[in-house]
Amino acid sequence: MSVYTPLDPTQMARLLAPFGYSLVDYRAASHGIENSTFLIDATDRQGRATALVLTVFESLDSDSVHPYLHLLAALAADPHLPVPGPLEDDQGQWQITVAGKPAVLMPRLPGEHDFAVDNNRCSQVGALLARLHQCDTQPLLPLADERQRLLSLRDQLSQLPADQQAPARTLLDAWQASPTGHTLIHGDLFRDNLLWQDGRISALLDFYNACLDHPEYDLAVTLNDWCVTADGKPIAEREQALLEAYRANGGTFDRARLQQALAVAALRFWLSRLAGPVSEHSEGQGSKDPEEFARIFGWRMQGLEGA
Repeated sequence: MSVYTPLDPTQMARLLAPFGYSLVDYRAASHGIENSTFLIDATDRQGRATALVLTVFESLDSDSVHPYLHLLAALAADPHLPVPGPLEDDQGQWQITVAGKPAVLMPRLPGEHDFAVDNNRCSQVGALLARLHQCDTQPLLPLADERQRLLSLRDQLSQLPADQQAPARTLLDAWQASPTGHTLIHGDLFRDNLLWQDGRISALLDFYNACLDHPEYDLAVTLNDWCVTADGKPIAEREQALLEAYRANGGTFDRARLQQALAVAALRFWLSRLAGPVSEHSEGQGSKDPEEFARIFGWRMQGLEGA
């Protein structure tokens, strides 16, 4: 788990009250490294058991959080997307303040984290991404730019092995120089951002890296987690299952851009993991192993050079 802003039961009960809930119990979420997340058991005003999630944002300010909550509300209204939307307090507000930080309370959708991967699950993920990528972006508020995130990670290039720095910089410069896409992408569809129930996807979580860019970049982030071995080698059958389901559900992609995006996405998460956790004062996981994505980056660069 990762908790940077611990809350005691009195604090938790107090923040639930304006939403009409009474605290029964709560615990820190077992996955995620960027924000403080709590899984809450509560009762509503009619005494009915209710499962909730509280997210306290550790690196986003109030203004930055607002577009994401607007996005979640829009996606939650889509019957084809299992996305939880923000709850309103008694003042009609989605965003609240916890320990001086922006926070949001949401319903906890059914299902559990399950990190098993097979071709069927990859197909489900591909179909889900295709539906997400076809969402209308016109009503959305401006979201953070992934290209700016990549720019902010350039300082971490000096932490790479000496022989990797020049090719990594060349790759990143080429991607940054290309036009930005206009598709809504999740940007972080790792296995810990899905819930499963009876072998089916029951919830798509954590849209705080969402932005507008090329669908190939979202596919690349996803393929690099779902379709590689422990040493980072691509698994062709899983990739094929995911991409075929993506196309079958209306998604389209450019193969050459995808090859480039696979290497860029691997580099992005290598660099962000080298940057470390968002806080030195955390309970639990805090950060993940950069070497995982160093290995994936090596394989993806081989694939790009051989394309």
